[in-house]
Amino acid sequence: MKDFIRQWKEVDLKEIEQSLIVVGELQAECYSCHEIGIDKKAIQCPKCGAYFKYMGFRRKLQVSYLRQMVEAFPYLNLIDFDDFKKSIGKRDARKLLDF
Repeated sequence: MKDFIRQWKEVDLKEIEQSLIVVGELQAECYSCHEIGIDKKAIQCPKCGAYFKYMGFRRKLQVSYLRQMVEAFPYLNLIDFDDFKKSIGKRDARKLLDF
């Protein structure tokens, strides 16, 4: 039986920032330029041209929905958007403290 678990992996935050589509209830957003109203099926941002490699979600996911997303978008890396936001916050705080 296959299931989903969280896996810890060191990643390049800048790369994710530049190639992340964030899916909400009704629409998706390009994290790079913050263009909203993008179809979640888009491969590229219509405004800035960023190619999407990562997909994050604004809401908590049910496993059944996660399975649908994995099947529909096998070319994308699905990430925990809350983890990503926390990492971005830590990085930005370090920048402020380092002057």
